[in-house]
Amino acid sequence: MSEDRNDAGRAISIGIDIESISRVRTAVEKEGFSRRVFTRGELRYALGRKAPERHLAGRFAAKEACAKALGTGFIEGLGLKDIEVVNGAAPGEGRRPVLKLHAGAKRLLGGRKAHLSIAYEEDLALAVVVLE
Repeated sequence: MSEDRNDAGRAISIGIDIESISRVRTAVEKEGFSRRVFTRGELRYALGRKAPERHLAGRFAAKEACAKALGTGFIEGLGLKDIEVVNGAAPGEGRRPVLKLHAGAKRLLGGRKAHLSIAYEEDLALAVVVLE
């Protein structure tokens, strides 16, 4: 995690994570992994895609990057499902992935804004989260 200040003097936190798509594919094949890690909406979105494991790996990387940006990692009170990746959750967002935080993650975010970018290259999914 890195922290800086924006022009208004508010703290900016950054988290980054990279995941192997094939590793996530193997994990998803194991009983219970998907239910423990992903929300119903995330699973519905990914399973409706041509390469679901690619989208699940991107969402898993986003969850890890967000936990890093929040400065906690996954500790007691912050679960993987507290961080959800949705597409176009608010007007004007198009279909780009955005973070929707619940429970412990929402509390840790406070009044800050969360920004997410996910990129893919061959067998890798990379996510960057900026909190301001």
